[in-house]
Parts: sequence; C-alpha cells; structure tokens
Amino acid sequence: MRELRSRDVRSSWIILAQPAAHLIKHFELAPEVLVICSPWEEFQANDIRDAEETFRKEVRVDPGFALVVTHDNSAETRLRPVVPDHRRYLFVRDEELRTAQDPQMFLHRLLRDALSGRHLFDLRNPATGPQFFGRERTLEGLERDLVGGHSLGVFGLRKVGKTSLLRRLAAKFREVERDAMRVLPVEVDLLEIPFNRRDIAGAAALIDRNLQHELERAKITLPGTPMTAYDRLVAVVEFVHSKFGARVTLMLDEYEALLGGKLPLRDGIELLDWLRGIAQSHPNAFNLVLAGRNSRRLAPARIEGLDNPMHRFLRSVPVSGLEPEECRTMIRKIGGRMALRFTPEALDVMVCETGGHPGLVRTLGDLVDQQVPVADRSPATVDAALVSRLLPRFSRQVDEDMRELVNASNDFSQEAIHYLTHTAHSLPWIGGRIEASIHDALVGYGILERGRTAFRIGHFGTWLRENYETPVRASHG
Repeated sequence: MRELRSRDVRSSWIILAQPAAHLIKHFELAPEVLVICSPWEEFQANDIRDAEETFRKEVRVDPGFALVVTHDNSAETRLRPVVPDHRRYLFVRDEELRTAQDPQMFLHRLLRDALSGRHLFDLRNPATGPQFFGRERTLEGLERDLVGGHSLGVFGLRKVGKTSLLRRLAAKFREVERDAMRVLPVEVDLLEIPFNRRDIAGAAALIDRNLQHELERAKITLPGTPMTAYDRLVAVVEFVHSKFGARVTLMLDEYEALLGGKLPLRDGIELLDWLRGIAQSHPNAFNLVLAGRNSRRLAPARIEGLDNPMHRFLRSVPVSGLEPEECRTMIRKIGGRMALRFTPEALDVMVCETGGHPGLVRTLGDLVDQQVPVADRSPATVDAALVSRLLPRFSRQVDEDMRELVNASNDFSQEAIHYLTHTAHSLPWIGGRIEASIHDALVGYGILERGRTAFRIGHFGTWLRENYETPVRASHG
C-alpha cells in the first residue's frame, strides 16, 4: 500500500492499495486501486482533481474506478457534475466500512453491485480512458507521420473508432510538458457547426473556438492585439513553432460536412484551400488531419467543377476493426469488470462474427450482459453456446449496420455489391482490374480478410446470404 500526500493540507489522503488476488482475477483489476480517505465533514471537489492527477501519473493503478471512503452523506450526489464520465467513483460511508464483519466480502459485493450493472459494453460516445483498447501500431504510425509533417486522411466505417483514435492521439500529444511538446493538437468536430452559421465563417469560428480552448489548456498566451479567426490560426502556428519548436495539428472530424454535408460546397472548398495554403507555407509548423467514412469525396482533381485542394495532398490511413487479440482483450477486460468471464471459444465466436469492429463487438457484448443476471455473477462464465444463441437477436439489432456496410462498399464502386454477393455465396466474380480494386478497398474497410477472399466481418456474409439471392452464375464485372 502506498500513500500519496497532497500539497493542500485540507485535501484527503490518496492511497494506492493492492487488492486481494481473487478480486484482481474476478474483476480484471490492475495491480493497484486508488482509494481516497476523507477525514473531513465535507468531501471536496479538489479531491476528485487530485485523484485524476494521480490516475494520469500512476501506470499501475486500475483506471476504471476509485473508492471513496467519506463521512459525507451527500458527496456522491453533490459532486456528480465534476466526476469524469469515463471513470466510476464508488462512495462508501466510513462507518459502513469500519463495521463490516468481513471487509474482503464487503469489497467484493461493493464491486460486484457497482461494476457489474454498468452496461460497459453499451458505449454511445467515443471511447476514452479505460474504454479505449488496442490500436498501438496505428497510433505509433499516426504519431510518426504527423511529427514528420504529413497531412493525413483517416478513413473508416461508422463506429469503427476513428474519433476515439484521434482523441487518444491528441491525449498522447498532451501528456508531455508544454516546453517538451512536439505537437499542439486542435480537435474539431465539424458536426458542431451551428445551424444558423453553416458557411465558411461559421466553420472558421468553430476552429477558432477550439484553438483558443487548446491554448488555454496548454497555458499558452499569444502576444499581440485581437485578430480575426483566420489571422489567429496563422499567428498561433508561427508562435508555437518559434517558441517551442512544435507544430500545430488541426484534426477535422466528419470532413464530409465541408463538401456539401453542412456547408455550401464552394465554402468548404475555400476553407480547405486556405488550410492547405497554411500547410504549404509553414511545412515545419502546421499540418492537418481529415477524418471521415472514406476518401471518395477527396479523390477527384475537381469536385463539381471546382479545383479540389485535397487532391493527392493527404496520406491515406484506413482504419478497420481491432486485431483479433486486441478484440479478445477488450471483451475480457470489459466483461471482467462486470464479472463476466468469457471462454476462449466464446471469444472466437465474437471475433469471427464482428471482425473486431468495435461497434459490432460492443453490441454483441451488450446482449450477453443483458442475458446474465447480476446476482449470478460470481463470476458468471460466458461460453460459445450462449453467444451463439444470441446471434439471431444480434442479427436483428445490427440490420441497419449491415446496410451501412453495403452503402459504404458502394461508395467505392457500384459493382461492389455484386462482388460481395458472389463472395457470400462462394461464387467467383471475374472483374479484372476493378475486382482487385474493390477487394483492396473492402480489405481496407475491414470487411474482407487480407490475403484471401473471405469475410472478416463474418456476420456480414451471413446477412448477405439472407438478404440477397444467390447469383445465377459466375459474373464478369
């Protein structure tokens, strides 16, 4: 057990405690858990702040929850607005813990009741903190490319984890001290452009707002007089590079909003043209990332008669599902926190059906979670038979997701659905060069396996066979 002292004498004690071995195994815990012991009548928001700082610094501590021992009955309700969404704070009355006849059993029941009923697979927002899994090689590649000065296009299916990946990358850049930073990341979700400002000025204002928030977070004060959003971005790029030797990386999520999705096409083209100009005039100080479903809108040299400033400008980074072992780890860890123990065979079924696509994996995992009563988790074993019984429900629940896969495939080529249906029914589709191009695109999406004609998302093949008739014969594209 390690005790960490705060500089504030009014703060509580933060203790890093080693749980019993059976608790570590039962709930998939890290070697240490964070415990906050408050001797004061009122538990303070500063204690949450100190705990979060500890989570950032201590690599051995379990990131999923903190145990708060306090005399303050109202602490949990009162401090709910300041508790981070990605972490659970378990509040326990000090008297309740002190009078427990068996502290180990008390803690076991507390974790079981608090963690098992959280529906951790059902994640609607981008994954952060302990909900983010894998992608280490992809993160390393993105970091290397951005530090090296490339501008990137990050493309992948809906719910595959593009936004989570960019947020994790931005967080990684922020982990270093300001004077040692290499990249100042500015994250912008283009879907946040206000309804009444859907033009180039509204998009620029959104970028400027997020840029100023990032400057405040990094405690960077830009010298000089007030300026426009356009002038400020250039000024920040030049100041950050001259002062810290770092570059500004602008990350634009949902790039399709610029090309007729929310803004008039001409405004979006003009904005991208301006950003490319900054990247070209400041090659060592600025680059950008565009994230979206695919590169189709950015590929042609001209878009509806207008020159495309992103043509051959972005280095393409396809994002597909998690690697099989990353996927298994995610299922084990999330399930373990809810006292669900998946057998290797159950994990194999989930990986095969979903191809490691995080959104699909979580949907199937949530169905398992709903199927097993909390009272039966001591822990509960999830076998392949249980997962297989849930596949019909899973199929109904992801029907729209499967249609989205068809639409995403057809975005690349209208011939893609023919290639997919022939593959699903184990019939050859002889399409020459277009066949190879379609196959490569579908591998990049994580729909098909690399190196062979087979479905990586196994359930998609099943869905195609159920919804599309068997082709009469082998087809030529």
